[in-house]
Amino acid sequence: MGVRKVAVAASMAFALATTFGLVGCGSGQHEVIDQGQDCSSCHSGGKQVFDEAAPASAVQSSGTVSVKTSAEQVLVCKPIFVSEDGSKFVPEQMSSVKATDGSAQVQLSEGTWALCTQGQGSVKAQLVTVSPEGSGPVDVEL
Repeated sequence: MGVRKVAVAASMAFALATTFGLVGCGSGQHEVIDQGQDCSSCHSGGKQVFDEAAPASAVQSSGTVSVKTSAEQVLVCKPIFVSEDGSKFVPEQMSSVKATDGSAQVQLSEGTWALCTQGQGSVKAQLVTVSPEGSGPVDVEL
């Protein structure tokens, strides 16, 4: 009977997570955290982080990014890399840009950024590396 109680409790926890759209360190993109906060919803503050300046999945830009989106706003985040290759990261929100008529224009300073949208319990993100050698303005879709 004890095994059954554990199985029921696990099923209920999964159902609650699904119902409330909790996003953490699972298979999808990590939730966006507020500036200066730690991510404590899915792991302790002791999670290892990596300094990754230009992950392979980042698009290159000189600083101007046109974002096509159905979201109301685009979140400009600094990525906190939790994988050595830069493929997994926690987006820390620095600012936001309002989207109008399905697009937003974002100006970024030099460095690596994560542009994100949130909706219905999911986060979409695109890494952008800005450098003087960047390919000029870029278009992304979130």
